[in-house]
Amino acid sequence: MANTDVAEQVLDALGGKDNVKANDICMTRLRILTEKPGLIDLNKLRSIRGVLGTVRRGSNGVEIVFGPGSINEVSDDIVRLTGIEPSYSAFRDSSSAPEDSISVQINGHAPIPKAVRAAVAAKKPLASSHMGSPSSDEDDDASDMEELASLLEATGSADSPRLLVVNGPNINMLGVREPKIYGRKTYADLVRLCRSAAQEAGFSECRCFQSNHEGDLVDVIQAAYGEFDGIVINPAAYTHTSVALLDALKSVALPTIEVHISKVDEREDFRQISYVRAACFETIVGMGLEGYRKAIKDMAAHLREHRGAEKG
Repeated sequence: MANTDVAEQVLDALGGKDNVKANDICMTRLRILTEKPGLIDLNKLRSIRGVLGTVRRGSNGVEIVFGPGSINEVSDDIVRLTGIEPSYSAFRDSSSAPEDSISVQINGHAPIPKAVRAAVAAKKPLASSHMGSPSSDEDDDASDMEELASLLEATGSADSPRLLVVNGPNINMLGVREPKIYGRKTYADLVRLCRSAAQEAGFSECRCFQSNHEGDLVDVIQAAYGEFDGIVINPAAYTHTSVALLDALKSVALPTIEVHISKVDEREDFRQISYVRAACFETIVGMGLEGYRKAIKDMAAHLREHRGAEKG
């Protein structure tokens, strides 16, 4: 799909180009300030090919997360279609919410910061996140906590961990790619298995991400910091070549399990090398897609043990 088509779809989901007041680009995020925020269709935005997620920014703003390979061209097309040049100051001056109140929408769910989850679990009031003078009104605190508790009930309990499953190049070709080695089940089957296994294991959310591009994989691992509790990763061919993925996993320091569908230790010599293994506490090989189920169960057990040790 041409990037111009993507830009046109983005503007349509934003309520049309006339609803755009300002735009900017930050890393892999396209920032948009709108005239009428009620016209923004987040579900439509997230359904656009290439969009990895959405971020609400203040009362009138939204950020759209793209992969690094497409963000610049999409941004250029937004500028061309709207006639509005990028402006960072527009967002700095008009944002009605501090940066730490922003949350990314992933697969329709809004990840809740760990500090918020902990406060709700402990039934403690949160520090005011509003601009201006802090409020000491206990009724407001109670109301805020009730609202957060309702949100947590809808997305999983405050103690429920959240899982990111990352798959590298060619995993999207499951069912077609060398079926004697990788089987006949598809990537869609893999996603369903992971989500089902994660639900059974007690995870409140399981996000599955696949990319054929190393930078995209690094980006999603970095974005997991503070949002997910564990990572299950099949780097595929990047297992044997990517120091960047190893460094990304070390940077976020989240519990990680490495998974391989085939028996990589019985294949070509170059497949004996795994850079990411140094950042993982477990490696599972040769179990087909069921290896992911074992990884998810083992991750859940690891997180329960770790949390139990912290409480003890």
